[in-house]
Amino acid sequence: MNTDTIMPTKAKKKITISAITLRVLLILLALVFIYPVFFSFLTSTKSLNEFYMNRWGLPQIWEFGNYAAAWVKGRIGEYFLNSVIYCSLTVVFLEIFAVMASYALSRLHIPHVEWAILFLFVVQLLPSETVIIPLYLMMSRMHLLRIMYVPLIVANVGWALSGTIIIMKNFFDTLPGELLEAARIDGCTETKSMFHIVLPLMKGAIATCVVMNFTAVWGELMWAQIATMTTDKGIPLTVGLLNFTSSYGTEWPLLCAAIIVVVIPLYILFIFLQKYFVASLTAGAVKG
Repeated sequence: MNTDTIMPTKAKKKITISAITLRVLLILLALVFIYPVFFSFLTSTKSLNEFYMNRWGLPQIWEFGNYAAAWVKGRIGEYFLNSVIYCSLTVVFLEIFAVMASYALSRLHIPHVEWAILFLFVVQLLPSETVIIPLYLMMSRMHLLRIMYVPLIVANVGWALSGTIIIMKNFFDTLPGELLEAARIDGCTETKSMFHIVLPLMKGAIATCVVMNFTAVWGELMWAQIATMTTDKGIPLTVGLLNFTSSYGTEWPLLCAAIIVVVIPLYILFIFLQKYFVASLTAGAVKG
């Protein structure tokens, strides 16, 4: 018997079994993450009585009016607008500051840059809960807590900036130095090189940071609840969801309708930006 034909067959069987096992695990993980959203959607289309009588089954009567009730009665429309405004401003400021800082750390030959990177890692590893009390005291003394969106934006920019700078700096380090050297020879300043050469090549890194930061800010609850305790303006969705719970019970269908409203923007954002999650954006830019 020829062993040369047996070994490849065994290797193919191993590869096939591994591939099938991996696919099964991925499907199971997908179901674990998708089912809670599916359950929330089904609950959002039931009446409260039907929810208690038929918790796990399909609704007998689809109550899509729960979304309108949650939007108006639960003030989800107001909270949704607040979340969109402050999350968008937070992500914009984050991207601007992170791009400039990471470009400087990567390409401007700053002395002792490794210490700056180490400091960013230390800040990134620091739990946000440890700075909430000092942050609240500082903003209270500066009278910033009553200014709409400001405490939310400032805190979230500070928490996410170090990690975003690290990610973008790692991307800048992978760019071929010949691109910037050729730009300098042609008379481009550092600012022009960054905006005209580097930024068009870093759509993937920017998209990754946008999705990561928007998701984190959109779902943040602890600081949002603390920062809006003294005001009824600028309340985001995560804090607004707490209004559906009272001492008399929870409006589960309305709450699940609000949860679906919270989740939908995240899926839309990922669908539009997923095409930029592609590696090797500069492949072929420099021949060598």
